[in-house]
Amino acid sequence: MSPEVKSAKALLYVGDPTGSPSYSGVIDILSLHGLQYKLVGQIQDDAMPEGMTTDAAGNLYVADLGVATEGPATGDIKVYPKGSTKYSRYIVPTKWVPYDIAVGSDGTMYVANIAPFASFSPGSVSIYPLGASQPSRVLHLHNFQVDGITLHAQSNAIYVSYQTESSSGNIAEFKNARGKAIYFGASYPEPWAILEDGRNNLLALDGSGTVEVYSEATGKLVQQIPVPNGAAWEAFNHKRSELFVSNFEQVEVLSYPAGKVLGSINEGWSTSNYPTGVAYWPPP
Repeated sequence: MSPEVKSAKALLYVGDPTGSPSYSGVIDILSLHGLQYKLVGQIQDDAMPEGMTTDAAGNLYVADLGVATEGPATGDIKVYPKGSTKYSRYIVPTKWVPYDIAVGSDGTMYVANIAPFASFSPGSVSIYPLGASQPSRVLHLHNFQVDGITLHAQSNAIYVSYQTESSSGNIAEFKNARGKAIYFGASYPEPWAILEDGRNNLLALDGSGTVEVYSEATGKLVQQIPVPNGAAWEAFNHKRSELFVSNFEQVEVLSYPAGKVLGSINEGWSTSNYPTGVAYWPPP
């Protein structure tokens, strides 16, 4: 991989799983200087990379949905050290298909499982302690599929975005990443990623093109930010002043909390070869 990856002060990772053939996927690595970007590396990943995140040490965590050849697709979790195209950890969950991932400062992984292996519903959340290849516990909630997950770093609460049986989006909280789900009673279409903003608000993405901002304290909608052409996956920059949103075509860069579109990032993507998960280093 290019030495620029190791020396870059800011990196944006973008999942690109829709090559030709469709399972010939990569994770693009872009160096960032303001709104200027440059492709400085790629990680081959043919297992459909979706939700991604980074930690302070520069590790990239990837939830792969998996590609079916014969029979059901087996998803996996990969961890890549900064500057490496080879993963240092590889986990194949035996019961669940991972879809999104959050990581605590202690290395605990919180994984949103979209559904059980070989099934469509319901989803769950798996907790992996540092270095573990099997979850220490699995959290369950009433849902059709679980789509996104985020961690409140100060309280260790985790929040998930999920699809209900009626196909609308909703949010649930697990205090201290344990116990029973606390439901927000939110309702928005096409649930995708969710992100905590460091100000006790949650940014839930509506695939049709809106960032729905909810108060963690009240569960009420406090703001809506439009995103051109859709909204699937998201990542904050280090200061949480910019939000990177993949939109089934390219990556839009928005100011936060103002929600102004600052620019776009497109490394040869299109509506037929669209980016999926995004992750920023250094993390907030």
